[in-house]
Amino acid sequence: MDKPEYKPDISDGGVPVVRDRGLDLRLRTLNGTLWRLTWPVIVENMLFTMVHIADTLITGWLRDERMLAATALAGLLTFLMNAPFIAFGAAANSIVSRSWGELDFNAARRCAGITVGLSIALAAVLSIVAWPFADTVVRLLGADDQVAPIGGRYLRILLLSGFCGYPMMISNAVIRGTGNTRTPMLIAGLMNGANVLTSTILAFGWLGFPEMGVYGVAWGTVIARSVGFACSGGYLFHSRGIGVATAYLITLERKLMARLWRLAWPLLTERMGSSFVHLIFMRLVAGLGTTILAAHQITLQVESLAFMPAWALGIAATTITGQAIGARLEHIAEAAVRRMMMLATIVMLSLALLFVVFGPNIVHLFGATDDVIAQTAVAIRISAAELLFMAWTFTIMGALRGAGDTVSPLIVGLASTLIFRLGGTLLLAYVFDLGLPGVWIATAVDWAVRSVGLGIFFARGAWKRLHEQEKLRFG
Repeated sequence: MDKPEYKPDISDGGVPVVRDRGLDLRLRTLNGTLWRLTWPVIVENMLFTMVHIADTLITGWLRDERMLAATALAGLLTFLMNAPFIAFGAAANSIVSRSWGELDFNAARRCAGITVGLSIALAAVLSIVAWPFADTVVRLLGADDQVAPIGGRYLRILLLSGFCGYPMMISNAVIRGTGNTRTPMLIAGLMNGANVLTSTILAFGWLGFPEMGVYGVAWGTVIARSVGFACSGGYLFHSRGIGVATAYLITLERKLMARLWRLAWPLLTERMGSSFVHLIFMRLVAGLGTTILAAHQITLQVESLAFMPAWALGIAATTITGQAIGARLEHIAEAAVRRMMMLATIVMLSLALLFVVFGPNIVHLFGATDDVIAQTAVAIRISAAELLFMAWTFTIMGALRGAGDTVSPLIVGLASTLIFRLGGTLLLAYVFDLGLPGVWIATAVDWAVRSVGLGIFFARGAWKRLHEQEKLRFG
């Protein structure tokens, strides 16, 4: 079905509405549309991963293990603080993509402005509340007397970055919802460069600046996120970008906020529940011994390479499903998901083959002890079995969220993680004494069950009716 012809229109307070900014949803060009959506997200994810790697390297060059420990502990709290912004970002992406697909650009802009405004207020509240407790939090996470003061001060600086960093997460999610994944990628690249440059200069005292050590790395993060939000927000509010009216930042629409909450609370519950389950899971792994814990951590680092294409497919699925639903092209959404699952099959089976064949060689790059390397080599080969199911899970989950179904992924995710990942780890690693292989077999089963469970929800097709039901309920 061809994309409808759009007529020029002026609305939304004089902001030009450019009708050809939606995705090309024609079936014959669908592969190209999927590719244009996906590859920038992969690159963006790689760039964000490089930011964390760069910060770790710069801190490591300071030759002070207390600083490395401090950054690791402070990072745990900021990871938990990400949860509400990830949830509201996904909810905003779902509403914006569907509104964009049905050509209701005014609704998309209102949602974007209100969500960013709420995120700015929430970021300020969380940062201000957490500020006095920075030292206490770091100590509760296990810091000793030498690490706690460093970690507390480092965390306070990082909290300042949240004023720009968290709203940027929302604005980037909105931009992706319009079908534009290239701009967030470019912003990530600019942030990466700003972070490495400023963190290095401030940490080592180059160009006449005082030597700030690990605190310079933290200030580099503040500067980089400020630059990122300036660019992302600029694109969001500029008439040549998305054209969101700044007045929407302080607008409170009860029905729209209720609609956002309906989508966000399952995402927030899933995120918090997954974090809690992950802590228990890691405690089970740690109970198997230091060698197994070290091998497990290295395996996670190697496996994280596979998260990039899997996560990108999920983001693409959310956007294209949302726009297709908004345009009343449910068959295009189904076709897109099928094609992305085929692509996931090709990519992930290729990665799985690399893990099986070259897994031991990859492990040696980490320079661990012989016992750790031996355990890791086995775990990486087992992890190859989960890669395909992981990508299928992200793809179907992204499609359901794009259509407005955030409850099904919550039910499937928490049930599978509790029963198969935690229960499977207890059974295989402890009862049957399989150790680390038992942990990764349980993890693979968890991903497989999730992909099947989500596939059942998708095949039932209830997601096709959610958009209209949501509009009837919230207006």
